[in-house]
Amino acid sequence: MTYEVRIIRQPRQDLAVVRSRTTFSEIPTFMGSAFERVAAHLGPKGLLGPGPAIARYTEMDMTTGEVVVAAGFVVSQPVSGDGSVVPDETPASEVATTTHLGTYERVSEAYDAIAKAMAVQGRELDETTMWEEYWSPPGTPDDQTKTVVYCPLKSAA
Repeated sequence: MTYEVRIIRQPRQDLAVVRSRTTFSEIPTFMGSAFERVAAHLGPKGLLGPGPAIARYTEMDMTTGEVVVAAGFVVSQPVSGDGSVVPDETPASEVATTTHLGTYERVSEAYDAIAKAMAVQGRELDETTMWEEYWSPPGTPDDQTKTVVYCPLKSAA
């Protein structure tokens, strides 16, 4: 797949999420459960809007394979927490972004494209957080699954 990598100014987004320290291999299982819990929390309150499902990744340790994942949904305003569902946000920041179409197992190709494009432009990624928006409902054929990847950038010198 060919990726169009863009640099944009991304506004802050409010999220409702379930957060967990997990391993990269356990992310798919965690995500399904997290999305269900957040939807069950937001739905009855009329807060589950048309925005995407989202996962924000922090504290990535490539040596141990551990990562902190916050998975849930974009919401129109901050929400109060309730048990495992807590408020979160993506930061307002300059980001490199691209869209991945296809199976999630290959989303790392989008990250590779971002890293390569930013190296060519002399920009450095801020790898303390990154996030993905999932725009395809469950059951979407793999070749039509849309994931938008966001990687914040360090300030240009």
